[in-house]
Amino acid sequence: MATSLQGTTVLVTGAGGGLGKVIATAYLEAGANVAICDIHEERLAAARSELEGTGRFAAFNTDVTSEEAVAKLVGDVAARFGRLDILVSNAGMTDKFDPVGAVSKETWDRIIGLNLTGSFLAFKAAVNAMEKQSPPGGTIIQIGSTASYHGMSSGVAYAASKHGVAALVKSTAGYYGAQGIFAIGLLLGGMVDTNIQDGFAALGGFNTEAFAQSAAAGFKPEMAVKTADVAKYCVFLADRGIAESSNGSLIRFNKNLPVA
Repeated sequence: MATSLQGTTVLVTGAGGGLGKVIATAYLEAGANVAICDIHEERLAAARSELEGTGRFAAFNTDVTSEEAVAKLVGDVAARFGRLDILVSNAGMTDKFDPVGAVSKETWDRIIGLNLTGSFLAFKAAVNAMEKQSPPGGTIIQIGSTASYHGMSSGVAYAASKHGVAALVKSTAGYYGAQGIFAIGLLLGGMVDTNIQDGFAALGGFNTEAFAQSAAAGFKPEMAVKTADVAKYCVFLADRGIAESSNGSLIRFNKNLPVA
């Protein structure tokens, strides 16, 4: 496995803070060129202040639910650094733990629009860029969840969105692997050192009754997956041989909770 990612260009979506920023920083420390996007300008400004001194960092204010904006983002990253080697599709938000009978269409549309449609748009733009660049190829890492396969780890909207991105990974891996474009999903367990609370705040809290029935109700801080460990694994997947060997994989990264 390569010890330095010098000359490798990485784009991490939703990376103004939280897990995305931790992943972006890990790639920077490994020597890569790193671009991030977010819709929170204050977070982007803080990230620029902290990371632009490397000379290998760029931050863009981008709404990942807009196809035009995402296409422009990928074009801007390629223009800045010459190509796009790795996309980490991280942008997303949690839901309120509402089951299907209680979730509003507004919440459903918002969660699906960001988590699933936003990931689709990022995949589409990245694949198109990776096909055309010379040499062609690249790696896409989708941040998934225990909710990508387990129905009682979240509300229905989040579970549907994260089941959806698992299908996005598998389809992309199947259609584009022969072209050297690999797709892998990391199905993460609960984390406490990230900005998940922002999602609850944006949606006006959460459904306490439904939460009490969910698998998340028994979650304790010691069960948490560390964002730094997720970032290390993302850097590990930068190795082309590892990425090719992992193409199409949905890797459970959750401290075996729920037990396999």
